[in-house]
Amino acid sequence: MMDGPIRRRSDRAAANGATEQRLRRVYAVALTPEIIDRLPPHLRDPDWDMIAISYDHLRDAILSGPDAPALVLSPLVTEIFDAIDMARYLSEADFHGRYLALVDRLPSANLIRREVAALAPDLSFDVVVLDGSSPLHAL
Repeated sequence: MMDGPIRRRSDRAAANGATEQRLRRVYAVALTPEIIDRLPPHLRDPDWDMIAISYDHLRDAILSGPDAPALVLSPLVTEIFDAIDMARYLSEADFHGRYLALVDRLPSANLIRREVAALAPDLSFDVVVLDGSSPLHAL
């Protein structure tokens, strides 16, 4: 009789551990170590499991369910894809975490935010300007 509640607590603890692991997983898509070094401090948390992945290998990555990352980071624009492509892909893959597009400088990120919101309204998205002007640098 006592095995039941103990086992359930153990199962819950294992599930919480998986959830905690998921919350610490970050996919860094097409990012160089130099760009990662310029991230706001709270995005470089040493407890986070940052996984470097190319855009081409993203199709093989887990993007939904309990093993999905909590956060996806990518450049705003590359020769292969841009934030609109990435937002569309993440939305179609049923990604429920947060997506941040990184850029060196940008006069106004509002246009991009509106475009992504129109394309993928359920996606939690923002732009991080790496020159330190982004509100995320203040956190």
